Amino acid sequence: MQRWLSFGASEVGPAHIATGKPNQDAWAAFHHAGFDVLVVSDGMGSKEFSEFGSAMACRAVDHAVCSLVLEGSESSLKDERARESFLDTLRDVWVEGIKPLTYKEASATCLFAFRTGDGTIWVGMLGDGLAAVVLNDGSARLLQDVKDESFSNMTQSLHGGTIASDWKLMGMSEKRCRAVLLCTDGVGDDLVDPEGFVSGFVDTFCKLPVVTAASDTANMLIDWPTPKHSDDKTIACLFKREYSDE
Repeated sequence: MQRWLSFGASEVGPAHIATGKPNQDAWAAFHHAGFDVLVVSDGMGSKEFSEFGSAMACRAVDHAVCSLVLEGSESSLKDERARESFLDTLRDVWVEGIKPLTYKEASATCLFAFRTGDGTIWVGMLGDGLAAVVLNDGSARLLQDVKDESFSNMTQSLHGGTIASDWKLMGMSEKRCRAVLLCTDGVGDDLVDPEGFVSGFVDTFCKLPVVTAASDTANMLIDWPTPKHSDDKTIACLFKREYSDE
């Protein structure tokens, strides 16, 4: 027997501590009957209320996935038009959810993973950060925002005009997957070897009790080794654990 579990942690960055600003990252996990959802979001630092935008991104993803399952159309995501409709729903829920704010006040990135009853895990990414699927053989499949140096300050984010082609999206058989790891750019941008980090993280943390894994992840973010790091940092993990039927 197997179950999909989750844990994560988010720590405010030194720059925000120094200026008295809140953590603008958010993450959430939703475990429903028959399907699971994991989301990480980074509120854009230039926006006054970006912490509300990132929190609503988590709710918007869960709402869109729940609607998909209730309609019984999760298998249709293999069709491009169905994927576009799903991503448009996510965007529209977010736009409505942040009102009376607008994206100019509360824009945020969005990284998600979900598994549904059709045996597929979907991973999506809008903006920067790192999304990775660790396979049963220990290898990893990554989604990353690779920026040219000249465009290093330009990041995609949720807004009223977000379209499906703005997203990176991949689907994979649930049977092949051991875990999914989502990280904001405060983590992802500091990694010299992203695949090695992701595989090592899953090997180390996913063997632990969930509460211990969450606590140890928080401590790792607090003691982050990159010199002069300043950004908020968030890691969230959805993973498969085998249980004996006895």
